[in-house]
Amino acid sequence: MLVGVPSAKAWLPGTYPVATRGFSVDRNNRNDVLAFWHAVYKASEGYEARIKWTGNYTGNNGTTSAAFVGDVERRLNFFRALSGVNTNSKVSTNSPLVIDLKDPLPLPIGSTLKSTAAQSAALMLVRNYDPGTGKNPAMTHNPPSNLIGWSPMAWNAVAKGNFAFGAYGPGAILEYMKEEQSSSLTSSSANNLVGHRRWNLHPEATVYATGDQPGKSAYVPPTNVLYVSQSPLEILPQEPAFVAYPAPGFFPVDLNSRFWSLSCKGADFTKATVQMKDSAGKAVALVATRRDSSYGDPAIIWELPTSAQIRTVYNDTAFDVSVTGVSGPGVPDSYSYKVTLINPNRLLSSQAITGAASLSAKKTGSYTFVPPAGAEGLQVVAAKKSAVAWKETAEVAKDVKVIDGTGANYPLIVKTAAYAGFGAVVGKCAFQLTFPTSYDLLVRGIPDQTFELDRDILVKSGGKLGFKFRRGFMTKASTLVVEASATGGVSWVTVGKPIVGVSDTKYDLKVSTFSAALPASTEPIRIRFRYYASAGAVYTHEAAPKSPTGIFIDDIQVLKCDTLETKKVTTLAGNAKSFTLNATTAGAKLVNKEQWSLRLRTKLGNNWFPAGPSKAITITP
Repeated sequence: MLVGVPSAKAWLPGTYPVATRGFSVDRNNRNDVLAFWHAVYKASEGYEARIKWTGNYTGNNGTTSAAFVGDVERRLNFFRALSGVNTNSKVSTNSPLVIDLKDPLPLPIGSTLKSTAAQSAALMLVRNYDPGTGKNPAMTHNPPSNLIGWSPMAWNAVAKGNFAFGAYGPGAILEYMKEEQSSSLTSSSANNLVGHRRWNLHPEATVYATGDQPGKSAYVPPTNVLYVSQSPLEILPQEPAFVAYPAPGFFPVDLNSRFWSLSCKGADFTKATVQMKDSAGKAVALVATRRDSSYGDPAIIWELPTSAQIRTVYNDTAFDVSVTGVSGPGVPDSYSYKVTLINPNRLLSSQAITGAASLSAKKTGSYTFVPPAGAEGLQVVAAKKSAVAWKETAEVAKDVKVIDGTGANYPLIVKTAAYAGFGAVVGKCAFQLTFPTSYDLLVRGIPDQTFELDRDILVKSGGKLGFKFRRGFMTKASTLVVEASATGGVSWVTVGKPIVGVSDTKYDLKVSTFSAALPASTEPIRIRFRYYASAGAVYTHEAAPKSPTGIFIDDIQVLKCDTLETKKVTTLAGNAKSFTLNATTAGAKLVNKEQWSLRLRTKLGNNWFPAGPSKAITITP
């Protein structure tokens, strides 16, 4: 086996923000992979607010911020670390472009920077796009000189780089790695040979450069050009080593791909074959197997059936891979490994708290737990069970206990009278879910809209959820679902029947009532409302800000349920093993016959994971 699994930590736990290169991760340590995902991958999210592009779409290539370039560098080195190759690669802003005497004339000036050329090429890509026909003559590694914005340096950058249409920055790096073909905006003939991925993971590469423009609509989408060619001085010679994607060990399922690959310097995969088995030992029927030496190191690529192209899991899902028949000097003739796809938001380490099930109101109780491996911090959540009925109404915004997951261009709580002729749901205000726009540049589609009840609900026998609603302008392609989670939001199940739009031209004249049974659970559940679009036209707030688009909800309540009211959260060191419960640490006086709950939360990679199982405690005299 040529690919080792580094044992060093991916960062210094507790030190944030993280760097942009020099990472390592123990792929055989599930908690280390979880922490690596949250500390490093997630650190480059939100890049759209940091790009600070200074250009325009009439010819000014512009520049991007140093923080944004750092986001790209961090995302690139995240994937390199996860794949076991050197992670000191720079996304440089001062490296001269690569000149090849075989390139067509005229040559760009040798002192031109890679980043400058890439920025020029990124703008050229979008300026030649015709949204009416969907055609773009600039989408080639040999763009003709009659294109808008063409220049020798722009030609050089696309000839020697990866390019993405419809994605930019760290988002483009993700697409290069997954080699998505779900959209004509991001696919190319190189996808099924994973050429972009192989350049990104080239073990000998040390200097990249990025060119980006953020786009402004579906008609002027974002673009990226990642300069991947290396000058002789930028090559860091490496011994032959297998580089697999997805990588051996624990691997975040979000990064899974339709195309799996194995590459190696000096390898000959001409006669190599691939066998892949699922966790039950059943052979996975591959769609196609390809071999190629055109991009980076030689590689064998296999295309998965739909059943293995999974992007979400709750339980860890493993696949065994065996590649045999490899040849080449110093290269083993076979390579076998296991990939375990994981949900990076699910912590499997026990967070159980042990101790007495009853506690005297005038005494203290000692409770113990085993800190999960690698924990940067721990929290004990002390909550009291309450049977007090509540109703989530939109009338007084400051009293609302919800988590808003809606777009920034409209408020979650609205006065329905603002929409002339629409009428009320119950009172003057309601919760509104509508689509903010018909095309979001980051999700490349219509974004789901959500709000979550900020309550931990204990469902008893016969527990139900009810609320009032009115559909505004809500097409048949628009759906509201109510979902419940007993896993702190890691997984969700649908509650009751979805509410679907019934007319493309009318809104509800009357108020309707929703009622559905809540799923039985030994743990407290969370409830959220999610509004999403399927294929078809939708109404958006952007297009009709003065019209009642979407759906309006009010008077949300549960029946035959209790609530866990959090009274205090105590933060402990990551190596803590015990907690003392008394009136001070509970955050309230302990009273005879009260029922309390203790739950443990763990911090990994600067992220607090959902709390573990409840330790129920009854207060005695």
